[in-house]
Amino acid sequence: MRTRFRFKTLVELFNRSLARIERPDKQCLEVIRTGRHELLTFRELRTRAQRFAFWLIRRPELAVGDKVAVLGRNRADWDVAFWGTVLAGAVPVLIDPERGVEGVINHLVHTEADLLVMADDYQDAESRRELRDFTSARGLGLLEMAETPFCNSLDDEKNSVAPEQIDELLAEIAGKLSADDTAVILCTSGTTGDPREVELTHTNLIANIDGSVEKIKITADDILGHILPPHHSFGLTVAKLLTLSVGAKNIYTNEYRQIPQLIADKSITIFVAIPALFTVLAKRIEETLAKQKKANRLIRVLDRYRPKMVGRGIVAKLGWGTLRFFFSGAAPMPKWVLNVFWKRGLLLYEGYGTTENSPVYGFNEDARTLGSVGRPIPTLEVKILSERNETLRPGENGEIMLGGPCIMKGYYKNPTATQDAVETDSDGVRWLHTGDLGHLDADGNLFITGRKKFLIVLPGGKNVNPELVESALLEARFVGEILVVPGVKTDSAGVHAETVRAIVQPAWDAIENHTNHSQADLLRQPHILKTLVWQSINECQKKSKRLSSFEKISSAGVDIQIQEFQKTSTGKIKRQAYIRL
Repeated sequence: MRTRFRFKTLVELFNRSLARIERPDKQCLEVIRTGRHELLTFRELRTRAQRFAFWLIRRPELAVGDKVAVLGRNRADWDVAFWGTVLAGAVPVLIDPERGVEGVINHLVHTEADLLVMADDYQDAESRRELRDFTSARGLGLLEMAETPFCNSLDDEKNSVAPEQIDELLAEIAGKLSADDTAVILCTSGTTGDPREVELTHTNLIANIDGSVEKIKITADDILGHILPPHHSFGLTVAKLLTLSVGAKNIYTNEYRQIPQLIADKSITIFVAIPALFTVLAKRIEETLAKQKKANRLIRVLDRYRPKMVGRGIVAKLGWGTLRFFFSGAAPMPKWVLNVFWKRGLLLYEGYGTTENSPVYGFNEDARTLGSVGRPIPTLEVKILSERNETLRPGENGEIMLGGPCIMKGYYKNPTATQDAVETDSDGVRWLHTGDLGHLDADGNLFITGRKKFLIVLPGGKNVNPELVESALLEARFVGEILVVPGVKTDSAGVHAETVRAIVQPAWDAIENHTNHSQADLLRQPHILKTLVWQSINECQKKSKRLSSFEKISSAGVDIQIQEFQKTSTGKIKRQAYIRL
């Protein structure tokens, strides 16, 4: 495990990385959102971040180490606010803009934030008014990211100070920072589901970035496209810090239907997303090829015996010649989706990680070990622990432990939770209890089998991992999204026991394309809708070689979800909300 890094602090990363940029007018960021299209160059990022840092430093109530909360979605000003806060020696507190006012206030209070930087498109006008009232009543500073770059609205004190003095002031601040200081606080659900704030140090983040650069081999020539929110550890580390550290450009979009065209138009070399998006792409590839095979015997033969030739045809048709690979994270990837891509030579790397390990673990890059998340980055260690705290051998299932310099400082002002999650061994290595279950193979590849807290325990003592069942049943033709949660059944003696229950959002397009029923018709005939969905699930279960008999869903265990599932900003279904139902 490597323990020496290129930078000491994020300030050093920012300054040295930008100093190496050969063309300062090169774009570092492009934001393509519904109703918003922004570009930001490396030169503009430096200038605007320094200006914001200077404004922060001149505020008498803000000192080195104080907290600045940033609340907003991807936009150029988000990057300016983040880096300006870092350069000023303050700590960015990154809050999910999907959180309601009460949740935001809880994070502001608990982290003792001194200033809130809020986007003008946060929630709605009433929510923004409530936060204005709260910050005013509490004496907190408030700065809004509006259509005009917010640094343009700051007091124009910079003009009265020579640039050399500003550089000296920022250098003085940088000299006060230590590698072990808190660099950022990320507001997360934690390993137990309750909202917590994770403290990551400069060393934590830089160790993760250095290990990721070595693993991914990303350079200034790469263009990284993604759908990741900036407040999330995956989006922060991979899309923001990693790209800036090597001088690469990152492009964010939330226009999901346009992603295939975006990859071609922007010459994207790496595209990062979550499994849900790749599942949709895999289904489109399979459905398109199914039609082609039906009409063309040559395609049918090639896809069976020379699938990589078919893959090259897909790449040529879509204009993906610059694409090096896809990268997935934030949730487990169904193995059948991986097979759709890898079979045809399209590289889809499945990654893994937690906010608490800063967050990249690594990814699988070997077709022979699909279904694993590979070996860890060079700055991280992994082991599997039994319930008796014994290190297990390859092939034995237990809790996944991650160790090394990437492991968080702790949960902010929550020593009990920190002690439960992190332990230090006799060699001084910090180890994280991830709460995830898995095993290693003989070559050190990690296979994840589920999460401890979501296990469904059946009457006979059998344990069901919901993610495994979901991964298998997502292949069902009429399943759009699926959530497997504990159900309850009562026997003749009145004894309650857990059972396996599936909440399914139908794949409306597939149903309409393959049946004579429209969505409107089926909404008026829910019994027909459930029958169609159940039949596709049952057919999928009969073919599945991964599901044991006790893991299979009965027709009585299927519930139809008409509305969209509640989701986190990274696109994951809020499982806890449905477990309580």
